[in-house]
This record gives sequence, C-alpha cells and structure tokens, in this order.
Amino acid sequence: MKASYITVLGSAVLAVLAVGCGSSPASSSTSAASKTTPASTATPASTAQVAQSFLSAAGPVDTAYKTWKSALTAASANPLPLTAQASAYVSVLTTFDNTIQGMGATGKAPTDIATLVTDDDTVIADLNALSSQTASTVAAWDLKGLADGTAAIAAGDVVRADLGLPAS
Repeated sequence: MKASYITVLGSAVLAVLAVGCGSSPASSSTSAASKTTPASTATPASTAQVAQSFLSAAGPVDTAYKTWKSALTAASANPLPLTAQASAYVSVLTTFDNTIQGMGATGKAPTDIATLVTDDDTVIADLNALSSQTASTVAAWDLKGLADGTAAIAAGDVVRADLGLPAS
C-alpha cells in the first residue's frame, strides 16, 4: 500500500510525512537534533539495490504512520495528549532518514535524499512541537504540519523517481 500520509486532526489536516514512501512499490532516536548523519562515503550501490533498500526502510514508516493515524483519529479534535505517539513516530522517521542517507545512492539521488531528509527534519520538528501546543495554538500547528508534510511528500516522490519507483 502506498500512502501519502495525510492525517486529519479534528477539523484541520496535518500531513504527517512519511516521506512519500511506502512499503509496496511504492528508525531510533527521539529528535532531529540527536540524529546521526551516516558517513558520506557509502559504497555505491546499483539503483535496484538502493530502491529495494529504500522500500525496506519505508516499511516501518508505514506501520508507524498507521499507528499515528489511528491515535489521531481516536483523539478527534484533541491531539494534545498524543505526545508519546508523536515521539514514537519521530523515532521511526529518524531511523528511516539515517538509513536512506547511507544507502550508497548515486547520480541525482544523494542530493534529492538530502532534500528529503531536510524536509523530514521539519516534519519531525512539527511532531516534537506537539508537546508545547495549547488549545489556542493547535490549529496553527495543524496548518504548518500540512504545509511541511506536503513538501516532504513531494521530496519523497522525487527520490522515488530517482530510484525508478512510482510516486506516492
């Protein structure tokens, strides 16, 4: 299944990334700040190998997304108590980003992967910011998440195209 990971939070929409990835042809630290950047000297790999690695790394993101979406749906208009779930999702996204940076991609893919990771970091920051939201700020948080998630999905689709995978 390929999802672009747009989640409804109450009446607003939060695109909770998932990097435009999916486990069909189509993670763990707790913050973007603690992310480890893999060495830039990864052994080059074939596009097919990198594509398969990308899809393998994306599988846990799909699972984490489904868990996050379920929690958001159950929370209805009040996502504020979901900081533990947001943290778990951040962990998986961070692992994904660390993995894809060390896959040995060649050509345009490394630059596009770096863009995706930057966009993912923004979504991770949005998720981490949930704990500081209040009833009066959560709607703006939702809108920012939508914009940031949409950018990350688009970046993920560029990487997918680089790897010969279908768009999300």
